[in-house]
Amino acid sequence: MPRAFCPGHITCLFSPGSTAGDMGSRGSRGIGIRVSKGAAVKLTEVSGKDVTIIIDGEVSDAPVTRYVLQSILPGRGLEAEVVNGLPVGQGFGMSAAGAIAAALCAAEMSGVPADEAWSIAHASEIVNGGGLGDVSALRCCSDVPERVLEGLPPAGEVRGTGLRFPVLTVAVLGRKMDTGHVLSKPSVRSGLVSSYEGARKLFTGSRPSLFEASNKFSSEAGVESREVAEAISRLRSGNRRAAMCMLGNSIFSDAPYLMVKDAFPDADVRPLMSTSEPARLL
Repeated sequence: MPRAFCPGHITCLFSPGSTAGDMGSRGSRGIGIRVSKGAAVKLTEVSGKDVTIIIDGEVSDAPVTRYVLQSILPGRGLEAEVVNGLPVGQGFGMSAAGAIAAALCAAEMSGVPADEAWSIAHASEIVNGGGLGDVSALRCCSDVPERVLEGLPPAGEVRGTGLRFPVLTVAVLGRKMDTGHVLSKPSVRSGLVSSYEGARKLFTGSRPSLFEASNKFSSEAGVESREVAEAISRLRSGNRRAAMCMLGNSIFSDAPYLMVKDAFPDADVRPLMSTSEPARLL
């Protein structure tokens, strides 16, 4: 009955890559923040051949996690219990974190090498319309990794920026976004690609420059919801920094938790911090 944990990941700005080629070389470039809350998975083998996935107490189809389990442990009956530390579909990389944690559990149960487990988790995100770069970012044990070349290393390249967020607050402001649906729109994908290069040039390695780059990117790419745009503007007017979590109706800020909660009393506001903690078996 292996258990594993994987941190979450907030994408700040990104450029989706090609939809052709092998899975290992597909993904995205971008910058994100690995966060202290993530997904924990407990995997149990059961009789029969059914795979049951329970997410936060409810049975779910969970295609990203299901793909991982059936790829590593084909034909075996399994029950996976996933507990998410952050909301799903709000730009916190929960599908990737759950897939990675499940992959590590399945690898432990099957004897599959850890590198293969990571590759399968990355492929599952791409095949099933999850994040394009969360798995690559989470493989890099840096608080703020940059995906320099799309794909999972060694096909891709991810570097640590050296940046940290000892104080980080997130606020969920509206309905969740379906990342796969959003990225399937050619106009949106084109907007993300064209907006990335100019925004990336603003990042100089500091926290202020990351917010500046993120704000330019989300605004020019046209992916900000009304709630997100208004929240960023409101915190900026109080001399506080905030930016959109990609892709969600949510923001991250370096303002203290109580300040953000006071500004948005109806939002789901949570205190976090960045982390270099690796995904691991428990």
